[in-house]
Order: sequence, then C-alpha cells, then structure tokens
Amino acid sequence: MSHARFDELRERLLRAGIAPRHVRRYIAELRDHFDDLVREETANGLPRDAAKSAARTRIGSDDTLAQIMLARPELRSLSARLPWAVFGVGPVLMLALVVAGALFIQGGLIFWSPAIPPWSVVWGKLSFDALNWLATYAAPLLIAAIISIIGIRQRVPTTWTMLGLAIISFVGGFHEIGVKWSSTPAVPNEIFVSFGLAPPFPRHMIVSGLYRAAINVALVVGAWALWRPYSALSRGSPSN
Repeated sequence: MSHARFDELRERLLRAGIAPRHVRRYIAELRDHFDDLVREETANGLPRDAAKSAARTRIGSDDTLAQIMLARPELRSLSARLPWAVFGVGPVLMLALVVAGALFIQGGLIFWSPAIPPWSVVWGKLSFDALNWLATYAAPLLIAAIISIIGIRQRVPTTWTMLGLAIISFVGGFHEIGVKWSSTPAVPNEIFVSFGLAPPFPRHMIVSGLYRAAINVALVVGAWALWRPYSALSRGSPSN
C-alpha cells in the first residue's frame, strides 16, 4: 500500500535537530497509521484517492505533527544540542581513541603473545607497520568521513561540519605512530607516538605536518564537494 508523502515533515524535523532515529520511528508510525486510516475510509465506501485525502486530513497538518516532536527537547540529537562538542572536540577525541587503540593492540601483541617464529618475522613487522600507517595517515580521513556523514545525515549547518573537517584535517597531519625494532628479530625496541604541535615542536614534524594537513584538506574538501550535492539530490532537497 502506498504511503503518505511525509518527506517534507521528515526534512523539517531533521533540520530542527531531532535525532534521525526518532525521526525514522515517528515517520514509520505515521505511515502505518495512514495505511490504517486509508483502509478504514475505503471500507466506508470512499474511492481510493478520496480515502487517501481523508486519511491525510485526519492525521493532521505538518505543523501539528512537527510540533509534537519539537515540544520534546530530549529528542534532539547531540550534534544539535552541543555542536561545539561534536564538531570541535569530537574529531580530536576520535583521533586520540584511534591512537590509544593502536597502542593497546600492539602492546598486547608484544607483552601477551607467544614468541614469534622465525618464518613469520617479516609478516609480524609488516602487520605492525600497516597498523601504524592506518592510524597515522588513514585515520584522519576516516574521521573526516564520519564527521561528514553526521553533518549531512543530521542536517547540521555547514559551518559546524566544515569546522570539524578543518580540525581533523589539520590536527591529523601532525601525529605519528611508529615502531623501532631491536637487533633481535621481530622484537620491538620501542613503540612511539609523536605529535608535532607539542613541545619540543620538532621542525621535521612541523614541516611534514603542514604538508600532510594540506593533502588532508585537499582530499576532504574534494570529497565533500562531490558527495554533498549528490546526498542532497538523493533526499530531494537542495544543498545549502
């Protein structure tokens, strides 16, 4: 059975800051109720189109339906209530968690795993290097993608989303995780984390950090420019 078009109501609620999960549930309930009303009106003898019109009238206007949700501030998403935390602090916190996770995994492998057999020395080193590469270079871009998804999905003002993307693109260029290997095969001598924006501000990390930050910005802005108009088109609303 066809559903009432509650697209405008859904968009209105999302732009007002209602969390997407609450909007989905509410729209689904309205559509189910609409179907029930259509069946009731049809059973009473109304033609199909007239039954749909009557059912939509009985449900109420978009203003009335929206007010039911907007009157409950607890239904607003965190990004709507605290955008500074989500898009200002959130990117840095997510990057810190990635770094901590990478260190925890490698520490666990070093201290709790059995001895690495000689034939797997190369693979062991490659695994550590791959994990550190992901945490150093790929993590900022992945976090930028998450921020973009949150911003587009929850209809957050572009200014906040761009702030989050700028922060992770810049900060993500100045950190590095690596392993120094001892003379004993496949035995790490040190797992290190460096941050160029922290004392003693190593010059080589500042220079490479600026270079990486510029690359991050170019990739993030390019992906955003391509993805956002498509996302707006797919949901039937213009980008802003």
